[in-house]
Amino acid sequence: MSVQLVIAEKPSVARSIAAVIGAAEKQNGYWQGGGYLVSWCIGHLVSFAEAGQYDEKY
Repeated sequence: MSVQLVIAEKPSVARSIAAVIGAAEKQNGYWQGGGYLVSWCIGHLVSFAEAGQYDEKY
């Protein structure tokens, strides 16, 4: 059986995603169901690069 992992920024976002994709079984630190595991990290997962790292055309 194949399982897809979805990582959200925080628990409330994970809960919302889980509800949409059918991962309704709450576990300790994640939601599961429908072939998905939905978990979260605390804090921003992605951020912008420093201005000097962008090409001048941007």
